[in-house]
Amino acid sequence: MYIQYPTSNYAQDQESRYQISGRYKIRTMFRERELVWGIAIILGIQGDSCYAEKNFEIRNQIGRSASPIDFSYNGVIKLSGLLGVSLPDSVGEGVIVDCAPTDPTIECRVYGDFANATITTSVDNCARVEWSSTYARRLEDCFNVGSGDYIYGGSETLNQYWPVNADKKNENPYITSDFLGGYEFGDLLENYWLFSKGAAVHVDEENPLFVTDAYPYDKRDVLTLKYTVCTGDNVKTVHQANFNKFYQKPTGLPDQTMLIRPLWSTWAQYKTDVNQSIVLDYANQVMSRGFELSSHIEIDDKWEPCYGQEEFDFNKFPDPAEMVSQIKAMNLRVTLWIHPFINFGCDLFTTAVNDDYFMKDQKGKAAITSWWAGSNAGVIDTNNERAVTWWRARLERLRTEYGIDSFKFDAGEVNWLPYSRSLEGNQDLAPNTYTTKYIEAIAPFGGLVEARVGRLSQEHPIFVRMLDKLSHWGYDAGLKSMIPTALLFGILGYPFVLPDMIGGNAYGDWPTKELYIRWLQVNVFMPAIQFSIVPWDSHFDDQTIEICIKILSIREQYKDEILIAANQAVADGTPINRPLWWVDPTDSETFTVGQEYMLGENILVAPVVEEGATTLDIYLPIGNWRSGVTNLTYVGPGWLRNVDAPLDIVNFYIKE
Repeated sequence: MYIQYPTSNYAQDQESRYQISGRYKIRTMFRERELVWGIAIILGIQGDSCYAEKNFEIRNQIGRSASPIDFSYNGVIKLSGLLGVSLPDSVGEGVIVDCAPTDPTIECRVYGDFANATITTSVDNCARVEWSSTYARRLEDCFNVGSGDYIYGGSETLNQYWPVNADKKNENPYITSDFLGGYEFGDLLENYWLFSKGAAVHVDEENPLFVTDAYPYDKRDVLTLKYTVCTGDNVKTVHQANFNKFYQKPTGLPDQTMLIRPLWSTWAQYKTDVNQSIVLDYANQVMSRGFELSSHIEIDDKWEPCYGQEEFDFNKFPDPAEMVSQIKAMNLRVTLWIHPFINFGCDLFTTAVNDDYFMKDQKGKAAITSWWAGSNAGVIDTNNERAVTWWRARLERLRTEYGIDSFKFDAGEVNWLPYSRSLEGNQDLAPNTYTTKYIEAIAPFGGLVEARVGRLSQEHPIFVRMLDKLSHWGYDAGLKSMIPTALLFGILGYPFVLPDMIGGNAYGDWPTKELYIRWLQVNVFMPAIQFSIVPWDSHFDDQTIEICIKILSIREQYKDEILIAANQAVADGTPINRPLWWVDPTDSETFTVGQEYMLGENILVAPVVEEGATTLDIYLPIGNWRSGVTNLTYVGPGWLRNVDAPLDIVNFYIKE
């Protein structure tokens, strides 16, 4: 089962309902295996009785099995759609059966011997929809997104928008994946969607959201489709009232220094060409160039002689302990890049095979996979406690022997797993359970941990990194995707966002001075800052260094606001960076503002994301807003037109 935002073609007579700006159509579908169902539910006002008042109504269409449904709150429709879209017309409209004679909030429908549907109203303005079938190969319910309706949530993707309406999807498995490899969905994804009129949809994680015949889910004797639809007064209140029913809050803060001060990674600047002298020079340059207030140095790819050996290459790093000691003397910490693979040819490969530390295939043998740095490799089975204990012990040795503080963990997506695999545990949660277990395995290494995946792992107080960004301006993993990605992470319950490297990863073109500076300005009030390409690089100039120091001084000035917002995230799950509709969810203008964001309750950030632009239009929601640049105060709601934004200026406003 999966959710899709493609062009809709399932009912021509509904076509006008899906038009967005007269240019394209969007539909949201829930699919499981290969059966599709559509249903309409109306949520009404709740009473004080033991049972909720029945709050749904299914309106059959003569000659069709699919039925329109509306979800309402206080008599206002918040979401509408179709139930049973993929049911063959031959099964009919469904017969209502009295499955709960003492509970008027439950309605059951039987579609011959083909399928059954149960719809239950609860007292919290939610409705539960449950389908089951032993014959169906596909279950699908569809929800309409019409003009003026907007969707938020779902998954990190290559083309990241806020709202997600513009990101039309082809049918694909709804699994954690590396979207740079051509997959539709990314490293962080949850079965949760918000609708701007005031509705939220959560799909049970046991449902296989997918499109292919078998891979990546196991076959099931009974196909089920289960989800919950909740409604509220507006998009903010429905989210606040319902998100924590399905997901946990962070149990604490990650490293506070990393929250407010930048880290420096060797990756984009040096790629795999790193050694002890380069790392020491890198750290010394950070200190001598005016960036003394920094968190740590992250030693990235190719510090080990064989991928997965998890030992320093002593030809490149003759004395790692001394290197780490010198860096720490500069008041910096040190982290290492780690991945869950061991390449064939590494000494540890045989050990992992013999001791059953690798994920197994369906025949119980060590399964071989490929990844971006190896065509034949095993992957640590994070569902195997013995394997996790062994892996953690090896990483702990790096900390005790060399003084490493923590780790940057790469991969963790389902797409890197062997095609034939056997995952322990609840098979209904597979294969995404691998990602959940991966985070459980690495989180104990503390608040400096960074991962790039997330799936039912919101409770861990670690940083979750955006997948690799490209050094260009666009929505396709470029600068314009930064704010939409940060907002997505927050809405999905991952507040400790680690934006990718300033200027992108330089896969091909090097970032221009303008792109590099605008990137840092976008990042200025996000939960962390990560440098790699250095401001003193030969592609830039002295002004680049000066502007970067100026931007970081703004962050330092408002560091307490970052920590206040982070603590609120722990207290109640509120995102650190919030969409503008968080200020006023009744203001429809805020629904489509995708290149501004809030830090906590009081700071609105409006950076430049257009190449060559030195002015921009800025929307201010309701309230009095004092410019952090000019100190002038403006009254919202309304647009400020042609606001000055030269290269050394990032516009932000403090709510008074």
